[in-house]
Parts: sequence; C-alpha cells; structure tokens
Amino acid sequence: MRWHRLDPQEIDYELIWLLVSVGAAIVAILWLQSGLPTPRCTWHDLTGYPCVGCGSTRCVRYSLQGAWGAAFAVNPLAFCSFVGLVIYDFYAAIVTVFRLPRLRLTEWPSWLKRTVRGVVIAILLANWAWLIAHKV
Repeated sequence: MRWHRLDPQEIDYELIWLLVSVGAAIVAILWLQSGLPTPRCTWHDLTGYPCVGCGSTRCVRYSLQGAWGAAFAVNPLAFCSFVGLVIYDFYAAIVTVFRLPRLRLTEWPSWLKRTVRGVVIAILLANWAWLIAHKV
C-alpha cells in the first residue's frame, strides 16, 4: 500500500468511480421515487431461495429513509457495501478536489491474496445464510 500523486498520463480512478457511483445513485433514487417497477430475482423465482443480492432494493429504500436497522436486516452485505461506497466517495471527492496523493494497493503477497479471497467467500456465504434464515 502506498500513497502517491497522480502522473499527468495516469488514469484518475477516484474521479471515474466517484462519477459512476454518484450517477448510479441518482438513477436509483429517481427510479425508486418515480414508482417504476423493481426487477424481480430470477434465482428466487426459480428456486424459492434468495440470491446473495435479494433484498438490496429494500435495503436502499430503507437507507434513503434513514431506517438503518431495517436496511441492515434485509441484506447486511448490501448495507455494508452501501456504507463502504459512501466512505469511498468521500475519500474520492476529497483527493480529487484537493489534488491529494492517492492510495494504491500494490504487490500483495500471495498469502494475503488467498486470505482476502477466503474472507470474501465466507462473507458472501454468511450473507446468503442470513437471507435464507430470515426468509428475505
């Protein structure tokens, strides 16, 4: 992990992902407020079990209403991802506006890559178990 200033020819990932996430948030808010139908989960329709993302739309709705407990309850992973995205957007906005050095993750040892993969898989399975147990 290191901090460095952007070179003139380097891609500004923080700006790109900030614009993408803010644009997606605007579209999602307009979609939800306009009363358009939300997509159905094909996996849930076919199997009767929720997928890892089931409840994400309700999670966003509850989050926008400030009902944090309800948002977490319908999909903990979606809620934590939403909070992480907000934190990242603050970071991206600050380093972009003030032209500060950027954080870059470089040269991960192979044991750390395996550990991160295992943790991500465990989190996905735990979230899926939560959704099944709570009949989301």
